[in-house]
Amino acid sequence: MKTKILFIVFLLSIQQIFSQQIAGSWEGDLDIEGNKLPFIVHIEKDKNSYKALLDSPAQGAEGIPAEKVSFSNNELFIEITSANASYKGKLENNTISGNFIQNGKSFPLVLKPFDKKNNKDENLEILKLSANIQESLNKIDDFISYLEKNNAEAGEISIFKGGKEIYKRNFGETAFSQEDKVTFQIGSITKSMTAMMLFKLIEKKQLDLNDKLSKFYSKIPNAEKITISQLLHHSSGLGDYVTGKNTMKWLTDKVSEEQIMNHIIEQGSLFEPGTKVQYSNSGYYLLTKILEKVSKKSYADNLKETFVQPLQLKNFYTVSQKPTNVFSSYSYANAWEPVKDFDFNNVVGVGDIATTPTNLNIIINALFAGKIISKESLSAMMPKEDRFGMGLALTSFYSKMFVGHSGGTYGTNSLMIYNGEDDISISYSLNADRIGANNFTIDILSILYNKEFSLPNFSTTKISETELEKYVGDYSSKDIPLGIKIFIKNGGLFGQGTGQPEFPLEYVEKDQFKFDNAGLKMTFFPEKTEMQLEQGGGKFLFNKK
Repeated sequence: MKTKILFIVFLLSIQQIFSQQIAGSWEGDLDIEGNKLPFIVHIEKDKNSYKALLDSPAQGAEGIPAEKVSFSNNELFIEITSANASYKGKLENNTISGNFIQNGKSFPLVLKPFDKKNNKDENLEILKLSANIQESLNKIDDFISYLEKNNAEAGEISIFKGGKEIYKRNFGETAFSQEDKVTFQIGSITKSMTAMMLFKLIEKKQLDLNDKLSKFYSKIPNAEKITISQLLHHSSGLGDYVTGKNTMKWLTDKVSEEQIMNHIIEQGSLFEPGTKVQYSNSGYYLLTKILEKVSKKSYADNLKETFVQPLQLKNFYTVSQKPTNVFSSYSYANAWEPVKDFDFNNVVGVGDIATTPTNLNIIINALFAGKIISKESLSAMMPKEDRFGMGLALTSFYSKMFVGHSGGTYGTNSLMIYNGEDDISISYSLNADRIGANNFTIDILSILYNKEFSLPNFSTTKISETELEKYVGDYSSKDIPLGIKIFIKNGGLFGQGTGQPEFPLEYVEKDQFKFDNAGLKMTFFPEKTEMQLEQGGGKFLFNKK
């Protein structure tokens, strides 16, 4: 399924000491909804090349490797494949201005020298849950009521503490007349279930982490080198079959297994198995087929045996069971519009499960309680040297570390995370989302851990197309290498960065618009044919061509 940007992203901070030297340690902050996340990058020159390691003090993460680092003509490029992220910036006056890009979204970043003296570990804020958890839950309820009142979100959230559900709320669905629906498409959280079922086979000695892919599918590129472990860990080097050859969304209509296999073969190998980490839907498609072959059972029967029966789950389906109680998805483009989602027959075991946030919390709590697989298997699944484990991923909120998985279809965003220190889990699905799942997560965690946050602003003012015309045009900037097209669609204003998806711009006040999903604000100066972009703590001036 589509790779999601989680609420903590692996960022790069960089700086320059001398005109053509960049080796050293550098720092920078990402501003997400007013929360600043510090990052440090250590850059080392090795003969004619560079290496870089990333520290994220607020996440307790150190030494995250960058796969590619280059510095030429005062331009720095850093790539972290495991986070599907990159940074490109230009040095001027001991400061680098550029763009951090992850999963197709661009965030301007201004980066400055790292001052070790002023960056002491003892200053790192250690977060704690409120002593009165019910007070926090009441605040969450007020927050969701605010979103619902402003027609901003629709979905469901569940929170477990100590293995029991302490909060659950379905919200926003009356706007879409879906009161009879129950389940949500959870996207790539399905991969966690697939991984657990494979570890059940490993425990039964029916499968081994070191088994080669060639044992099952010899025609796949590098099949004789790729192991089950590498498929689970996204380090196989295989591509992403969900991305089509000529169109991104080629799986909205049913295609054959042969077509998918041919596409995986055509995409080839992106790197030598085991040398890098890059999210691969293709790997989990093959793992699902291997699960069915080895177990001699359908994916649905495996789910029933591993989850539905022992955990007594209701409303837990794979696509072959043809569930009829799934919430439809909507996207916001100045009005809610239905989304054509995947034909989920194309993503069995990869992203086809439909269920509830409550069930997701039941599963992740059972996993960490040793009720699904052994402690040894769970240890193998856990992330080690990077954020990806085997069916589980690591993400953080300041000093708090969470393990779980996110899931995104073309219309629904979901999350399932667990923190062992506080024995708390949070799961949700959003089938209509204006503020962005990333921001929704940050706000929920901010309330739980007593961090300040600002309520999103929603304007009801409608601007006529005649009035919007003065903003329309192609804009470029000397500050960052990104072109932005501004245009009118469906009676509203839209923006689109070079090579990126279009996005709706919501009116704030005179000549000001925003896009909360990316934390972006634009201020237009029609008389000067200029526009100022604010994002990630940086301000960048654009001129209309």
